[in-house]
Amino acid sequence: MKALFLINPKAGRGTALKTWRRIEPLVAGERQAEAVIPESAAATRKAAADAARAGYDRVVVVGGDGTLAAVAGELAMTETALAVVPAGTGNDFCRNSGISRRPEEALRVALGAHTQRIDLGQAAGGRCFLNAAGIGFDAEVAAAAGAFPDGLGGNLPYLLGAFATLSRYRPVEAEVNVDGQRYAGTMTMIAVANGRYYGGGMQIAPSARRDDGLVDVYIAEGMGPLQILGLLPRVYGGSHVKSPMVHVLRGQHVKIQVGAPVRAHLDGEPLLWETLSFTARPQALSVTMPPDGAAGEWAAPPAARGLRD
Repeated sequence: MKALFLINPKAGRGTALKTWRRIEPLVAGERQAEAVIPESAAATRKAAADAARAGYDRVVVVGGDGTLAAVAGELAMTETALAVVPAGTGNDFCRNSGISRRPEEALRVALGAHTQRIDLGQAAGGRCFLNAAGIGFDAEVAAAAGAFPDGLGGNLPYLLGAFATLSRYRPVEAEVNVDGQRYAGTMTMIAVANGRYYGGGMQIAPSARRDDGLVDVYIAEGMGPLQILGLLPRVYGGSHVKSPMVHVLRGQHVKIQVGAPVRAHLDGEPLLWETLSFTARPQALSVTMPPDGAAGEWAAPPAARGLRD
């Protein structure tokens, strides 16, 4: 098997390099495996695209969700499979896929025989996402989470980011159109989900499937800080969908119009608010998967336990 390992040295606040050093002796035993530590996001994308053109069987990312999404866009509609050894902050793609957080186990899956084609989300302009795009409150939280110092892992940066955002965030006027289904009003946040989890373990889209050719759109009406605080813990268990202030649409094409500039993200990476159009690309990406389904180790992170309904 011909495999290219791409290591993002900044992922997980330095975790990726430590993870790579841990599995490097195992990778050295693979005769057709190469490893690259790109100097930039552009270099990462180019290396992935070159690997696909050269007919590599796998591109294995040692990093987090943002790096995975960038690489996924280059591997879309090719036979080169995307694989991962998780070393990011949230690692939600692995949580959605049941890939172990243990590097050696994840490496076994990355180089294993089991692959599956899944959908890929795409924003206007061509950038892709694997888990979810977010507009509004959750994008503000993602930005705040990225500002915390090194050493914080799992969902803790997101929880701290949420509390830091609560007092200053104001809902926005928006209109959402999903395959002709329209919803308009004051909104706290909008999530366009391809997978169930994002934000370090938040089960934003409990009914989402990554192979149905659709995205699930979750709209939270305009809320005050106390209402957000009451709803936030329920996201970990997925029971937020029972709230009368949460609305769900499903379709392939999504267009969002907002009355003022608003922060947005793709798998935690910033997105310009002017490009709030999204499309599900059915079966666009080949990914490696564990043959036995989701791993139980991706239960709610410790900081979230006890907060569920």
